[in-house]
Amino acid sequence: MKKILTGVPDFEAIISSGDTVYVDKTSYICRMLETGERFFFISRPRRFGKSLMCSTLDALFSGKKDLFNGLYIGKSDYDFRAFPVLRFDFSKLKATTYESFVDNFRFLIQEAGGRNGIEVESRDISLSWQTVLSRLVSPVIIIDEFDAPVIDAIVEGDHELAEQMRRVFNSFYSIIKSYTDKIKFLFITGCTKLSGLSIFSAMNSLDDISQDPEYASMFGYTEEELEGNFPEHIGQKLALPGSTYKSKEEFLSALRFYYDGYRFSPESGLTVYNPVSIGKYFSKGTMTFNNFWMNTGGLSTLAVTLARHNSLLDLVEERAEANVQDLAVFDVTTLSAETLSRRAALALLYYAGYLTIVGVDGTDIYLSFPNEEVRGTFLPALIETYGNYDRNPASIANAARKAAAGGDVWNLVRALNDLYRPLTPMDLRGNKENLVQLLFKALFVISGIRVMTEVYAGKGRLDALVMVKGHNYIIEFKVDGKDSGSAMRQIAEKHYGWLFTHDGTPLHLVGLDFRTEERQVVSYTHQIYGSGEIESRDVPLVP
Repeated sequence: MKKILTGVPDFEAIISSGDTVYVDKTSYICRMLETGERFFFISRPRRFGKSLMCSTLDALFSGKKDLFNGLYIGKSDYDFRAFPVLRFDFSKLKATTYESFVDNFRFLIQEAGGRNGIEVESRDISLSWQTVLSRLVSPVIIIDEFDAPVIDAIVEGDHELAEQMRRVFNSFYSIIKSYTDKIKFLFITGCTKLSGLSIFSAMNSLDDISQDPEYASMFGYTEEELEGNFPEHIGQKLALPGSTYKSKEEFLSALRFYYDGYRFSPESGLTVYNPVSIGKYFSKGTMTFNNFWMNTGGLSTLAVTLARHNSLLDLVEERAEANVQDLAVFDVTTLSAETLSRRAALALLYYAGYLTIVGVDGTDIYLSFPNEEVRGTFLPALIETYGNYDRNPASIANAARKAAAGGDVWNLVRALNDLYRPLTPMDLRGNKENLVQLLFKALFVISGIRVMTEVYAGKGRLDALVMVKGHNYIIEFKVDGKDSGSAMRQIAEKHYGWLFTHDGTPLHLVGLDFRTEERQVVSYTHQIYGSGEIESRDVPLVP
């Protein structure tokens, strides 16, 4: 069975090993070459295979024909002529000062020139770059993670450094523009589109294929690619002693739920799996679906922070509406917590990989979490921004899941209080009941338990319905008002319970008394539907 490498974006190393999975994406290279265009840009979230594609293009334009034997482009009539390749990885431009940024940038240019036999002595970036381009015939330029340094500066709050970087990059790209006639091919990747850079505003010939339906699956794995490239790995998983799946299709359905769902084109309904998540999952010797995709880059950090300021916790409730234009004009350098609009925040989450396209209506698009893995990664990170948590919200969610699955209301309430107690008083002003319910739902969504809020039932609308194997719960909140007993009476008077008892599963009726000043549930009332016993308990206050 072939190995899976998730942290080695080196095309030549993967192909040369002979025993490593490589999902052939060279048909997209053929597609770009066949268009007659020469300059391309594509944005995708981090850890989606952009660096591997850049490495593949490097090998292709370096004329390493033998590496492509058996691949799509190797079977085509492409001539594999060698060209001078200038390849840059701007994620390596780590800098905390303008001086260090310039030094690192100059080194990358000198290094690229040196690989092509050009010695650059000037300490001026523009002169160095002009020297390299002027001495090469039909150069190929490959730029990976073009926006990484600017994003990192924005995340650190250094907008002055970000602007200084932007000016340097504008000069860099302006020089490229002046040599467009002699450049053979230009390929740029990034997480976002920094619309203010001259590469976008001045180069009309730059083809942005980020949302082009023809390139919707250029990065990530389609269902066909998954089954075609990982049959042995799928079979190995199904053969594990801990497997409970009755069929291959049942297993693949679970795999889709956790790792599929990324859609990058409004015009194409095609979805893809995150390649890193699939690689790491198949490399593990258990059936456990873990959150392998941890977008720990700067854009991810910024996305969660600004989502907090824009009150985007309501994403657990429904999909969000945006516009195609919102994504097209997005520029991360203009964002701040004070000026962030909701649509800009949604665009940021889209580019970071936390949201994806789930529906289209004309120029309006609808965004939501692509899969369970991303939902389980984003929500705990977002919840943590609401308070000083000494426990990871995912750990609290696990405790709530165990309590709910065991019919243990006391420990379920304790888990809820672990969630609520770190909240800041500022968050609980205004529509505090809404926040209490949203956090409640988020907690169960993280734990993988089915939960619905504001459900119409009987003669009214109940606050929350929680369904876990072996137990169902109807939960009614009272916030700074009546006590938990009144919540229980409302459940009875509105006949919330009678719709949910048909399958014989125990139905727990729970009234909760939440107090803002204490930031916790101070008492609860509990009854199993159909029994005459009612339990009422005060919950000890925790400072």
